[in-house]
Amino acid sequence: EKRLNAQPVGATHERVNKYSLVFGRETKEEIDHNIALSKEPLPPLDTTLLESCVEDWAVGSLDLGMPKRGKWSYSMSKQKLEQAEQKEFKAWCDKLDEYYHDLGGGSYYERNLETWRQLWRTLEMSDIVLFVCDIRYPTIHFSHSVYKYITEELDKQVILVLNKVDIVHPSVSVSWKHYFERKFPEIRVVLFSAFPSEQKLVENTGRRLLKKQNIKKPSWAYGADSLIQLAKCHYDKKKEMKDATPDTEKPRSFEGEESSSEDYVTIGLIGQPNAGKSSLINGILQDKKVSVSKTPGHTKHFQTIFYSPGIRLCDCPGLVFPTTAPKQIQIVSGMYPVAQVREPYSVVRYVAERIDLVSFLRIVHPCAEEEPTQPWTAWYICFAWADKNGYHTARTGRPDVYRGANSILRLVVTGRLCVRLLPPDYSPDGMSDSYRDIMQELLSFATNKEGDDSDEDEYSDETESSEQEEEMEKDQKSGNKFSLLKDID
Repeated sequence: EKRLNAQPVGATHERVNKYSLVFGRETKEEIDHNIALSKEPLPPLDTTLLESCVEDWAVGSLDLGMPKRGKWSYSMSKQKLEQAEQKEFKAWCDKLDEYYHDLGGGSYYERNLETWRQLWRTLEMSDIVLFVCDIRYPTIHFSHSVYKYITEELDKQVILVLNKVDIVHPSVSVSWKHYFERKFPEIRVVLFSAFPSEQKLVENTGRRLLKKQNIKKPSWAYGADSLIQLAKCHYDKKKEMKDATPDTEKPRSFEGEESSSEDYVTIGLIGQPNAGKSSLINGILQDKKVSVSKTPGHTKHFQTIFYSPGIRLCDCPGLVFPTTAPKQIQIVSGMYPVAQVREPYSVVRYVAERIDLVSFLRIVHPCAEEEPTQPWTAWYICFAWADKNGYHTARTGRPDVYRGANSILRLVVTGRLCVRLLPPDYSPDGMSDSYRDIMQELLSFATNKEGDDSDEDEYSDETESSEQEEEMEKDQKSGNKFSLLKDID
């Protein structure tokens, strides 16, 4: 196992890393195989690989989709309860690992029991659950097993929030809304964007790199009114039921607290890391009340905040739910920290097989003068991008291929180079009039909020500033001279 974002502390401060992400570690054979594959010629571009549905990456059974909380009673001690949960969780992990072994390969999934406990606690205290998904990768962010568990076993309402709709074109957003409403008729789907005025909606998503946006304070959020209205309706129904039924003993959850208060409605936010749950809360409140970060796993513990006296929001840490999706798309979708990817070249190959990465980056083949017919590989793309941006190793002065690959992945994860999945048989012309009205609303909203076309300028080397460069600048300002000796070859 590999613990991500862990702090280097002594044994006396082990609780500092209690809630860090924990994933399985790749083997040396797997890394060597992916590096060798990245040096193979790229196949012809196939945009049909972007089409996806929920069943494509679902695990074999609902029991494997998430670990469920075991039976317990108030007579059990804390130590006995934790030991029982640890035993059941380990048995679930072993069963899931065996399932992945039979498939011939596995995916990342959360192996930290403490993070799953945060999910259990959030679901217990919530009256409504918002399942937040990135609009670029909704089928991999949405877990059918978790959805079934909430609606059938917990008997609670689920609202699917397709977040970050400002990154893709409205036709893609509306198509995904239509897909999920048709696939799950009982679910409510809400399109949301915490920063609708900060990003430019382009007709052909991914045709160029967008400028880096420095967002300091949330603006008015698109879709916030719909979520609040649904919460108010649920609150009114809950108040009516309270007035119509006699007082009874309220159910209690673990730690002896009430599972939900009758004085307000609790809205729980769950989803994968980097789906935008904390940003969604800030967008609803129109202020930065919750800390956010581009690094997955930033939220360590569930946190609550009141929108109004009758509505309480509960932000749950992101969890990577079990899936059969390849690890490459999990990294692209932001579930895994880019800085800790041991082998990024296969991920670049995964992207290059689906979009014209060479044209977007405007790079020249390293062997163009000697062998003009030399085909492109993922390794050559990373080499050319590193050479174009001046990423060279300190000792030999050669282009830093690893840093080039890392930079490309950051562009994809942040949305500056947009890679997005599409519903099966995607066709904007086949939508009904109601969905066309929503698309026109998104288009008109973007036009009114964005003003001029200054943000549509094509990418230039002068505007590119990766997080690695920012870290180097901080090291230089802090006097860390040894940071200049870092050499990744």
